[in-house]
Formats: sequence, structure tokens, C-alpha cells
Amino acid sequence: MTQTDIVLFGAGDMAAVVAVYIRAEAPHLNIVGYTLDDAYCTAETHDGLPLVPWSQLEARFPPDKVQLLGPLTYQRMNTIRRDRYLEGKARGYDFARFLHPDCHYYGDSIGENCVILERNIIQPFARIGNNCILWSGNHIGHHVTIGDHVFISSQVGVAGSTVIGDECHLAGQVAVTHGLRIGRAAALLNAALVSQDVPDEGVVVGPAPETKPFKSSRMRRLL
Repeated sequence: MTQTDIVLFGAGDMAAVVAVYIRAEAPHLNIVGYTLDDAYCTAETHDGLPLVPWSQLEARFPPDKVQLLGPLTYQRMNTIRRDRYLEGKARGYDFARFLHPDCHYYGDSIGENCVILERNIIQPFARIGNNCILWSGNHIGHHVTIGDHVFISSQVGVAGSTVIGDECHLAGQVAVTHGLRIGRAAALLNAALVSQDVPDEGVVVGPAPETKPFKSSRMRRLL
């Protein structure tokens, strides 16, 4: 298998975790360096490899020699990752993707610059856009569409035919019911149970605390 040299954008915890996964599970990807925004490049190396300021990347790693992966962050509601990805494209770079081999993937498409870790279940006809991160152990239902620049944490369940807009953030243990539309840059947080459409930049926090005023025996006709 032909190796592709890649530069990781990031030097924090998420980048360290992704580097471990790549070295263990993706022999076709060869990490040759790291990059960060100039203000954060306080050393010349990281992880035993060159650490190059973002503005100077072409001098050390030209676009025809490497692909990029990252930034590996969800900070500022994914907008840092969005902006650097678009800048990298404008500067002529291609972007890699990492799909952990322990995923169950039956979807239609995955965009570039995506990182999808282990135990993700991606059902038939699901589509994942560019520049997305799916951390470990999520369920992405059939016919789901995930936009660009989305971050999905762990143990998230998205039921079938749901549309998730660009730049959304889904935190751990969020559940989204069937056929909803989650607007651009929405934040679904703290194990939110989402059972209705969410507008652009909407925020949903936590599960509904309501206890129904009837006994569970009433549910025997339904369950």
C-alpha cells in the first residue's frame, strides 16, 4: 500500500490521541510533521517531528509533497477548524481522512479531512461532509446527512433521515430522534434529548426531566 505523508494540524490532547490511532491503525498514513497557528509555535519540534508555523508551512512541507489532517479541535464552535481547512484548500493542500477499521461503515460518502474513531456505526445511505470529527462510539442512522465542519463527541445517537447542519457541535450522550433538521451551528449539549427541529445557532441542553403522570403499565400496549 502506498504511503501518504501527512502533517497534523494540532499539538494538544486531541492531536496526540489521533496520532496514536493513525500509527496503530493506518499504515498508509505517515505523520511527518505538525503545524500550529504562528502564535502557538513556541518550539521547533513536537512529538519528535518538525513543528512548523502555519504561515510558513509551504517552505517546509509544500502542497505537492504532503496532505494535511486537522485542525484537531472543536474550539469556537468548529470555526477554527473550518477557517484553517478553507485556508489550506486555498493554498493548494489536499486533506487526508482517517476512518478507524473498527467502525461499521455502510454509508454513501465521507468527505475529506474527516476523523472517525472506533465503534462508530454508520448505517446505509448516510452522508458525512468535509472536515468532520466523530469521536468514539456513535450511532449514525440510515439516510442521515451530516454537513461540513461538524463535531460529534462520544455515545451520540442520531436517528434515521435526520439532517445536521454545518458547524454543529453534538456533545456526549446526545440523542436526536428520527427525521429532524438541526440548523447550522447548533449546539446540542449535556446528554440532550432532541425531539424537535433546532434552528440555526440553536442550543439544547440536557435531557427533559419530565416524569409522566401515569404508570408504566399504560405503555404495555406500545412496548
